[in-house]
Amino acid sequence: MRKLRHATIKRRIILIMTVFALLTASLLSIFSYEMISYFQRKTAVQAAEFNLQLVAHIIEKDLINLSAHVMKNSANSATNTLLVDYFTSESASAMDAIRVYASMQEDFRANLSNSYVRRLIATDNGSKFLQVDNLASSTSRPLNIHSLPLLADIHKDATEQWGRIIQDPFSNAKVIPVIFPIYDKASSVGTVYLLASTSVITDKLYGYALPSGSQLLLTLGGTHYAINGDEIEAVVFDNIDTAFINDYSTGSNTVVSRMETGDGASRIAVSYPVIGDVALTQTLATEELISLSNVWILLMLGVACLVLAAGGMITVYLTRTISNPVEKLKKRMDKIAQGHFFVDRMIEWDNELGDVGRGINRLSQDIVALMETRVADEKQKQELEYRMLQSQINPHFLYNTLNSIKWMATIQNASGIAEMTTSLSRLLRNIAKDSRNLVPLEEELALLDDYFLIQKYRYGSMIAMEQMSVSQDMLVCLIPRFTLQPIVENAIFHGIEPKGSSGRINIRIERSGALDLLITVEDNGIGIAQDKIDAILSEQPADASGILAHTGLRSVHERLRLAFGDKYGLSIASEVSHYTKMFILLPVQGEKS
Repeated sequence: MRKLRHATIKRRIILIMTVFALLTASLLSIFSYEMISYFQRKTAVQAAEFNLQLVAHIIEKDLINLSAHVMKNSANSATNTLLVDYFTSESASAMDAIRVYASMQEDFRANLSNSYVRRLIATDNGSKFLQVDNLASSTSRPLNIHSLPLLADIHKDATEQWGRIIQDPFSNAKVIPVIFPIYDKASSVGTVYLLASTSVITDKLYGYALPSGSQLLLTLGGTHYAINGDEIEAVVFDNIDTAFINDYSTGSNTVVSRMETGDGASRIAVSYPVIGDVALTQTLATEELISLSNVWILLMLGVACLVLAAGGMITVYLTRTISNPVEKLKKRMDKIAQGHFFVDRMIEWDNELGDVGRGINRLSQDIVALMETRVADEKQKQELEYRMLQSQINPHFLYNTLNSIKWMATIQNASGIAEMTTSLSRLLRNIAKDSRNLVPLEEELALLDDYFLIQKYRYGSMIAMEQMSVSQDMLVCLIPRFTLQPIVENAIFHGIEPKGSSGRINIRIERSGALDLLITVEDNGIGIAQDKIDAILSEQPADASGILAHTGLRSVHERLRLAFGDKYGLSIASEVSHYTKMFILLPVQGEKS
């Protein structure tokens, strides 16, 4: 079960890392796809813009030349003067017409773009007209007074410049009209018609690098035309979104838009102006952009494979660095549980798990040391119990013997022996039967009285003990058993007896604040030097003896601190050859009911 839990943790780590890696890879792939798409669109837009800009500048020169030629005939030129004179004169002769035609012919031939002019017609919008063209007579209907009305917008204010593509009224060709009035000062006296061939546009597009699926458009006066080789056909777009992302372009004149055709298709269109309302537009093939999805799919598959490979490598790494060491630690702990406490240095690696291994080895060593200590303690305990059994005396036999001595002393009127025997009997009974650690102060004082009575019969009138009266609330306070007896014993044996004269012991019990009780045991013995006082409270005196061995002053001090805390205990004040005072500080607390 534990092995399954460890395996589950490892699987969770691998799963979390794999999901995190896949999520990160997906986000990076999507971001990369968007960036690649953006830069590919931008590259395609800029390539189209560059091509359109190059072609537009070439076309612009021809359109400017043709527009200038029309303007030269309509105003402020020698030919214009001849035309005005010819159209306004009522007596103009054939020679006048020939002179005007010759001037028009000369200007026509001097124009660098004359090859794109199908016909140039000047008329007074009545019966007079002149025509210059590049057409053979067989390819066009003749221009005469009867066919002249076929020209569109024949009136004196007619104006048009590169605004549309129309059918040539005198042939089957498509032309782009440029129409301007002929002015005599401020008034119009006629109209100049220039019908330019659409080849002025299409000739410049031979060899244009148009990607498959893309379309080239010509815009004239708001009307869109599709260019396919030499053919130009009008097309209809339902919507042109000119607010599309314009940061794809590099020039301020370029417009990037999204065009929507009638069939619902939507394409990015790059438009560059030629002149006036003339513009060239290239739509970008959808296939160019859709092809990126295949690249993105391949990229995602590649990233997924890399993530799976990384997951496998991480699994192997985790197995080697975590799972296997943890398994070794587990086996080592199982060995310790089975009682094999040998030190295994193979689990002390140079990492955090090695620290755990070193801790396990230290633990096994500590267990061995503890077991050896416990064995030694048990052996010592058995020896002590054996010695106690050897020295044990039947308490009932001892009590009965003391009781017999008491009655014999009473019969013989030896009251002192009876009284001393009774005190010793009570003292031994208290020692043998009472197992309490804390007793009321009243009982401790009674025990002290029995002990002092025995000592009084030993020393006679050489020693005396006085005790101040104590209130009942103090007598119920708890005190460790045999606290006062070692102190009084010390006062007799080490204070009064070495003095060689009678001595006195005074016991005073009083409150020390609201929560503490202070017991003072004072004798007028030989006193204690300060260095001995320090030694008494710091270590067990070597000569501790008396009715209770090993219950010296140091023991009293330690038992008080263990029972009530470090604040309480025994303190000593003495002056050599004068007195010794023992102070016992304990809390005011009664026996629990």
